[in-house]
Amino acid sequence: MNNNRRLRPFLLLAALTLTACASREEAARNDFARRFTCPAEQVTTTKIPGVRWSEVRRREHPIPDPPAEVRADPARLDMWNRQNDHFSAGFDHNFEGFHVTGCGHEADLLCQCAIDTPVWKQFACPCEMPTVPLLPPDDRGKTR
Repeated sequence: MNNNRRLRPFLLLAALTLTACASREEAARNDFARRFTCPAEQVTTTKIPGVRWSEVRRREHPIPDPPAEVRADPARLDMWNRQNDHFSAGFDHNFEGFHVTGCGHEADLLCQCAIDTPVWKQFACPCEMPTVPLLPPDDRGKTR
C-alpha cells in the first residue's frame, strides 16, 4: 500500500506526458472540428510555411503613425517604433500556421505548443483564427 502511494506521482506525470503533448497539427484539426462541428476524420490540415507570430500580430495591431515632430527626428522615430512594437520575434518558434478545411468550411489557424514548457503545464496546444491572413498578401500564393 505504501509503495502505491509513492508510485502515484510518477503515474500521474506519465499520464500527463502522454496526453499533454499534442502536436500543433492535431490542435489545428481538433480546434477546427470543434468550431465547425465537423468530425476530425473529415478535416484536412495543411501547414503554411513561413508564418511568423510576431508578423501576424504586427499586421493585426499596426503601430500608429507618429506625430510629425517625431517623424522629423530619426532618434525619436526609432524610440517611437521601439515603444510601440510589443510583439517580439522570440515567440515565433512556438507557433505554426495551418490552412484547415472540412465540412464545407475553411480557415487559417495559428497554433501554439511551447515545447520548452514543462510537461505538466502542456495541457493543450491552443489555436486561434487571426483577424488578418497568416501571410502578407504578396507571400500567400507562394505557400499553397
